[in-house]
Amino acid sequence: MAHIVRGGAAPVAYRCTDMSVLLLMRHGQASLGTTNYDRLSDIGHRQAQLTGGRLSRADLIIDRTVSGAMMRQRDTALIVMREIGLGESNLQIDDRLDEYDHVGVMAGHTAGISFATATTPERARTVQSALDEAIARWMAADSGYPETHDGFIDRVLAVVDGLTGRSGTTLAVTSGGVIAAVCAHLLGLRADKWPALARVMVNASLTRVISGPTGTRLLTFNDHAHLEQDRALITYR
Repeated sequence: MAHIVRGGAAPVAYRCTDMSVLLLMRHGQASLGTTNYDRLSDIGHRQAQLTGGRLSRADLIIDRTVSGAMMRQRDTALIVMREIGLGESNLQIDDRLDEYDHVGVMAGHTAGISFATATTPERARTVQSALDEAIARWMAADSGYPETHDGFIDRVLAVVDGLTGRSGTTLAVTSGGVIAAVCAHLLGLRADKWPALARVMVNASLTRVISGPTGTRLLTFNDHAHLEQDRALITYR
């Protein structure tokens, strides 16, 4: 059932009967430097609330909400849904929206660095550097990982193809790697270019994809204007 959210914002120009809209939302900040990275931080909760508040004031019809199966994705979606007045039972779970296995990818590169050890800014930078190297090795390999890089790209494009094929507007809560891979594809970039997009993606940002008779297009990327009231809310990991 469609949920109508309206407010003082100007009508959105892309609303028409023969076009579908996919809002890709990155989850709120996870708990870097703890034993359960997948849990939303306090900042992550606030980011999700503000995104939901923004959507509740928009001249927008959200026909369905879907998220990956990861805790940080699911919990972000549920917070947003509460803000726009949707019950939890309306959330659809699709694990094809899950992030790539960063733990497995990192383990294939180094056993001494993990997201749980990133307890200081310096260590967080070390983790990011190690992750960049690990992703490059993952891309170059065709086996040895639970999910190959080609397999990741294929499943991400498949789920987005299915969501953009549905009428109306879909809100999909997922992760930075997934959104970046989609955007790289829609921009005509090589598949190995998505990590550069992922590195600049803000938690709880919105990316809009539209699909119609002329094809599927990227309309906006990494929109986080709703978080700019407080610089501390603009986070990347």
